[in-house]
Amino acid sequence: MIRIGFLLNHDAAHQVNHCIPTAYEIARRNPEVSVVIIITTEAEREAVAGIAADYPDASCEIIIAEPPVYASLFDKLTGHAMLVKRIGVLWRHRALFRSLAALVVPDKPSIVLKRWLGEECPLMINTFHGAGDRRGGYQGVAGFDYHLLPGRKYEERMLEEGMVDADRYAVAGYVKFDCIRNTPRPQLFSNGLPTVLYAPHFNPKLSSWYGWGEAILDFFEHSSEYNLIFAPHVLMYRRSWHISTEGGMPKRTPPIPESVRKAPNILVDQGSIASIDMTYTRAADIYLGDVSSLVYEFLVEPRPCLFFNRSKANWRDNENFVFWSTGDVLESPDELPAALARAQSDPMRYRAEQEHAFSEAFDLTDTPSSVRAADAITGFLEKQGKFPTRPANSAPLMGQ
Repeated sequence: MIRIGFLLNHDAAHQVNHCIPTAYEIARRNPEVSVVIIITTEAEREAVAGIAADYPDASCEIIIAEPPVYASLFDKLTGHAMLVKRIGVLWRHRALFRSLAALVVPDKPSIVLKRWLGEECPLMINTFHGAGDRRGGYQGVAGFDYHLLPGRKYEERMLEEGMVDADRYAVAGYVKFDCIRNTPRPQLFSNGLPTVLYAPHFNPKLSSWYGWGEAILDFFEHSSEYNLIFAPHVLMYRRSWHISTEGGMPKRTPPIPESVRKAPNILVDQGSIASIDMTYTRAADIYLGDVSSLVYEFLVEPRPCLFFNRSKANWRDNENFVFWSTGDVLESPDELPAALARAQSDPMRYRAEQEHAFSEAFDLTDTPSSVRAADAITGFLEKQGKFPTRPANSAPLMGQ
């Protein structure tokens, strides 16, 4: 029986919703296939279990891939700031990966298996785990055998820069959106005030949290006009130190003032399931951030967005900052009160820009993205001789 693996190998569970619905769709639609979900943390197990509950008619094997003891120890000593644990998992479980026809991953470091396993390496399929604009989201993916892309923006840029061949990808939409429950928007506060989601990135060179965070939180702590959800990138407080891919010295993750945690109008979340399952992006009225691609998930419903440019980036007409065209860009925390007032008085000011950016980022159809992704994967494996041949009218279209 053919075995298809889905590997979750990170410090947090933020990549789970980007690929695991696809795993269960493959299992449901192809009972002759053994689908294996490989997890490395308890947080990933919890997130997978939540998705599995939506697929009572499908079954996937769950395997726990423990890292080597030395890797876990070094990871703890360095405050989870390096990739030792993740690389250790890949090295220790090489035999498991050899047993697979394909390995689907939402990360990039897993590509090292191509070098380690050579001809015994399974076909490597990358799903991405977001739809941001910065070049870092595209770098390091050229070695994969196949790519699942969320929308036109990724397709055009990767083709233009030679990062993908025309027959080695499919535009499948955004699998994470399939996880949204058909429920009303969450109501997290009962005071009737507008709710702001502040979601800074962990990158110390670009994030507003380093240097400006104290002033930003102080404003909301003493505000009688707004609620605040402070939910930084899920990796922010998984690591004691952060290193920017844009250069500069490592920086220690700033502490959160205790008075902020106790403020009745502020909800602080350092990385729970709610911070990654779109609870907060659905609940908020205004988005406040910097360089996180989370804003694109917020824009599933057009609403006001504000961005902090702490790094003084030259962002206009810059393809790495397209998402900043969807709201006001602030050059200082002092600009925040006036920007929030503008957002309240004219909430649809950037609606046209938001709808355009969203449509470029995500190719969504009536068919769930996880179904499209499942069919793309099995269709690719069939073409590679790794999957039983199916009727021609059931094969997905490649590179669309």
